[in-house]
Amino acid sequence: MRFTQLVSVLLCAMLVLTLAGCGISKGKYEALLNEKIALEEKVSILIKSKDALKKEYDDLLKEKMDLATRVETIANEKNALKVEYDKILDEKIVLRAEYDKLLAEANKAK
Repeated sequence: MRFTQLVSVLLCAMLVLTLAGCGISKGKYEALLNEKIALEEKVSILIKSKDALKKEYDDLLKEKMDLATRVETIANEKNALKVEYDKILDEKIVLRAEYDKLLAEANKAK
């Protein structure tokens, strides 16, 4: 009999502790829940900001690569034009030398 009373007292104590909510009041629970929701919203905003910044970074990187390609293309065109210019200049020098030679022969013949 004494044992059953002890068991029943322990069961009642466990029931009371369970119903008491382990010392957390409803107000504290709601405050913690609201704080959790606010933090989740902040995390969501930060993730969106991070994604937007990553997209902007990717766009800038792509633009930089496009500009680098354009610069390389222009440099190649410049080099090709320089080669063409040097070729024409060499031809001009040869033609000028031939002209001077013919002019000297014409002056001798007079």
